[in-house]
Amino acid sequence: MSSSQTPKPDTLLVSNGGRWTLTADGEALERSFKFKNFAKTWDFMTAVSLQCKIWNHHPEWSNVYNTTFIRWTTHVPKGLSEKDISLASICDSLAKDFGELDPEPEQASCEMRSLADEVVKDGNCCVKK
Repeated sequence: MSSSQTPKPDTLLVSNGGRWTLTADGEALERSFKFKNFAKTWDFMTAVSLQCKIWNHHPEWSNVYNTTFIRWTTHVPKGLSEKDISLASICDSLAKDFGELDPEPEQASCEMRSLADEVVKDGNCCVKK
C-alpha cells in the first residue's frame, strides 16, 4: 500500500463502522483483536510483526492468550502518521485472514490498553539503547 492509497482514518473508526478508536489526544488509533486460541493470535502477531519490519514502524501492543491490543502512533514526530493509518488497515485485513472473532466488551479492551500503557510510560520505546 503506497501513501497515495493510505485509507482515511475516519473509515477505520467505530463511529463509521470500523473497529478502531482514536485516543483522546487524537495521536493514536487503538483496538483489540480476539481469536479462537493462542496459536491463531500468535500467527496474527507474527504477520503484523513482518509488516512492521517492511514498513520500519512498530505498534504499542500487549497480548494475553487469545487477545491482542494494538495502538498505532508515531513517537518522532509525535502524532498519528500515514504509516499508523496504513498499518491499522493492514491489521484489519490480517485479522480477517486469521479468523478474528467478534469484539470483546470494552472492559477487556481497557485492561489490555493499560498493559500497553505500562510498557511505554517512560517514553523510551523508540530510543536506541
